[in-house]
Amino acid sequence: MIRPSVCGGAALVLTLALLGAPRLSEAQQRRVADVPYVPTPMEAVEGILKLAAPTSDDVVYDLGSGDGRIVIAAAERYGARGMGVEIDAALVSRATENARAAGVADRVRFVRGDLFETDLRPASVVTLYLLSSLNLRLRPLLLEQLRPGTRVVSNSFGMGEWQPDSVVIVNLPDGGFGPRIYFWVVPARVAGTWDVSADGAPVTLRIRQSFQKVEGTAVAGGKAYPVEDPVLRGDSIDFSLRLPGGDGSVEARRFAGRVSGDSMSGTWAGGRQGAGYAWNAVRRSP
Repeated sequence: MIRPSVCGGAALVLTLALLGAPRLSEAQQRRVADVPYVPTPMEAVEGILKLAAPTSDDVVYDLGSGDGRIVIAAAERYGARGMGVEIDAALVSRATENARAAGVADRVRFVRGDLFETDLRPASVVTLYLLSSLNLRLRPLLLEQLRPGTRVVSNSFGMGEWQPDSVVIVNLPDGGFGPRIYFWVVPARVAGTWDVSADGAPVTLRIRQSFQKVEGTAVAGGKAYPVEDPVLRGDSIDFSLRLPGGDGSVEARRFAGRVSGDSMSGTWAGGRQGAGYAWNAVRRSP
């Protein structure tokens, strides 16, 4: 669904009881009658859910949920739970009835509220059908409130400088092409200076970050080495470093690990010592 002011999407939530719908201002209530409703084509719903890949451990959080088709489909086909937030009271009622008719009323809930005032923290997947300008307004909330690894899927519109991890074009039944579906994974925050311990001399790792894109430099033994081939996906991070070995030679090592707040840990492989050695890092400064 797409509308000029407040539009549709979905998100997966772990506990419906924690979620509440914010009150609407008088201006928002007056705006409802001026917002036309255009449902998301079912081909696009299928494409969105295929990219989002919800499971029975997830719950759909639908922002601007319209008739509820995205969260209802997620509950029917994937066993997910769902929450829809919609500014139009009539559409909230319709979505609630649709959920009952589909037999998933015990798994999804629809409330009247403003998507920009909605608590997004419980979500594990967010899907959107918004204008580009609204995506950009929502982007800071997504990055601030959502946990690393949360999937974000947008119908037709991007997120500005936050480049998607993948883009899929929906195929229509008549053989034509439908909308583009954009997919992101919310990245962990890894920018800063890290003190790394990895079987040898201490390493200082300085990382610069722009959304999921990272680059950096490692300092070991008084020399600087570039961070090579870094990959950040959610809370998972991989990168290579060429570090001095015990005999003074430079050895290539591949680090793989997880980010948890101001710490990272995992295993590294390479050099003469093989694979499976542990490493950890603590952020010294942002």
